[in-house]
Amino acid sequence: MGSGAQVTIFQTMKNLHKILFIAVLAIAQACSDDNDDMNPSEGMIEVASIAVPDSDFKVVMFIGENETLEVGYNEFSLGLYTNDGEWLSHSHLSITPMMDMFEMDMMHSAPFESDEHDASKEMLQTFATVFLMPSAMGDWTLNVSINEMDSEFQGEVSLPVTVTAPELTRLKSATSNEVGYFITMIDNPDFAVDSNEIEFTIHKRETMMSWPAVEDLTIEIKPWMDAMDHGSPHNVNPVHAENGHYKGIVNFTMTGEWTIYITVMDGDELILDDSFTIEL
Repeated sequence: MGSGAQVTIFQTMKNLHKILFIAVLAIAQACSDDNDDMNPSEGMIEVASIAVPDSDFKVVMFIGENETLEVGYNEFSLGLYTNDGEWLSHSHLSITPMMDMFEMDMMHSAPFESDEHDASKEMLQTFATVFLMPSAMGDWTLNVSINEMDSEFQGEVSLPVTVTAPELTRLKSATSNEVGYFITMIDNPDFAVDSNEIEFTIHKRETMMSWPAVEDLTIEIKPWMDAMDHGSPHNVNPVHAENGHYKGIVNFTMTGEWTIYITVMDGDELILDDSFTIEL
């Protein structure tokens, strides 16, 4: 091979290396821009925040744009941020809800759920709590444990939250064999004239700090429209899905006010015979 050909090959390889280097830089810059533009709370509203002692961090709580924290089952997200507003994705948070009924000199927790957080998914952590009473009866807080993995910071805060009473009750309580049960109908904003998924949660009070899910009960539902004196066909009684969540099908045949009669049984033992109201 002549020297001219060798020079040409060398120059070609050199140009290829330059092109590859520029491409890698462009990809890295694009990823950086994506991270800079990332807004993990998009579509949500901030409802509470608190500074973390001995750090430059704060914990921020978000809910859906059209939601409020109410007595019953509530989903929400928490994120760890710097005080300048930078989201810290490599962090892990855990919660314990607490109610301080100061006038009765009593404190208790409530049923709650936490996601299996994966920091690589670039999203806020999601949680759920069954708030048992409105803030008018005491002070609700979320005790949040913090682990910021990049700085290896660990800490705790108590985040105050305000819980209101909904217009339509979504939480029922009952006692059977001296065990307190709490049955929640989860609001479905997509309820419509059609067959709809309907979901309930059931928890029990073991102690004032322990409220485990109950997974082995039987639920029967009967939708009824009092104004028209009729029910509806093709309903499916809820069955246990996971973590105390029971899912079924309810069929609404027209708009208006519907009563969902619900019976909860533990074998032959009646736990709850009550109803929830839905407006379509």
